[in-house]
Amino acid sequence: MTGEERAATRAARRTTKGRRVVAAGQVLFVGLVCFATWLLLDARALYDAARSSPLGTRRTVAMTVLRPVARAGAALGLDRIGRGADLVLGRDGTPGGSVAAGAPGRGRSPVPTEPRPAPTSTVAPSVTTAPPTTAPTAGLAPVEQPGPGRTMTMLEVGDSIGEDLGFGLGDVLAADRYVRIVQDAVGSTGLAAIGYYDWPAQLEVELRRYHPQVVVVMLGGNDAQSFDVGSRYIGFGTAAWRDVYGARVARMMSEATAAGAHVLWVGMPIMSPAATLSDAAMRTENSLFAAEARAHPGVTFLSTWRVLATPSGAYSEYLPDRSGTLVQVRDDDGIHIDVPGGTDLLARAAVAAMERTWHVRL
Repeated sequence: MTGEERAATRAARRTTKGRRVVAAGQVLFVGLVCFATWLLLDARALYDAARSSPLGTRRTVAMTVLRPVARAGAALGLDRIGRGADLVLGRDGTPGGSVAAGAPGRGRSPVPTEPRPAPTSTVAPSVTTAPPTTAPTAGLAPVEQPGPGRTMTMLEVGDSIGEDLGFGLGDVLAADRYVRIVQDAVGSTGLAAIGYYDWPAQLEVELRRYHPQVVVVMLGGNDAQSFDVGSRYIGFGTAAWRDVYGARVARMMSEATAAGAHVLWVGMPIMSPAATLSDAAMRTENSLFAAEARAHPGVTFLSTWRVLATPSGAYSEYLPDRSGTLVQVRDDDGIHIDVPGGTDLLARAAVAAMERTWHVRL
């Protein structure tokens, strides 16, 4: 082989090798894109699976990693695509889950049209500093102290902020073997877009399935919006909105107490000035939650406004924990509760309200 032939052969080999490298890089890139797409589409299911796993370090790490991915998928609407694909393929792609048991199947019910169970005033006093608001518990048996032979089943429902509370309750009450926590909050849900996820109808399913003595509700982060009822436009914050939305809140309260459960309805927290949710909108919702709690025996409203604020009542991403150490309590979006500093702080406030109101020790 001549020198020119050897040079040509080496050049051909370099070209072929370069093509292999380019091809391998392309395959890797496509693989990463496919993986990222799948992760976004299925992040909610993965997050729910992690949430349903036993309490411990592995669960905490998995939820911490998957939670922001699941929220990104929800913000882009990709979680709905994943759920739709599950339904088409015949899989139970329903959101939600439980530390204590597997998540039940989800049904879709039409928008409820029944009248408001209990009339209330559309004007309520400020709830930013008020103690828990409780209606008389006539007709409801007292909450029994959990202990040997008396396990308390606590059903926790709500939206993605409710998921944060449920996560904290799971941590704070993990050592109490007489308390069974069913964490069943579902991200991207609420009481405004009830055609997407019907919480009043779903709560009836959960009550029959778990027979809880206590129901904890925290939702509203997705509800500061207008919606339609039939052909009628309901503008957020109007008297009509308060009436329709309040009827949905009242229905959930009535369902739970009729099933023999005491209810702790946890209000929305203070929001960052830079957040997409405004303090004014959250105050509107909280005043309505408090008004309905006063009208429903067995329901307690807990304001969390100052729980997650500075002593002067301002928003802060960092607050001191029980030891006085400054910890992060809010996510970067200024809306959600950070794990574990904020979720534990919120959960401890909820547990303290239960102990104070129902005279139990948890």
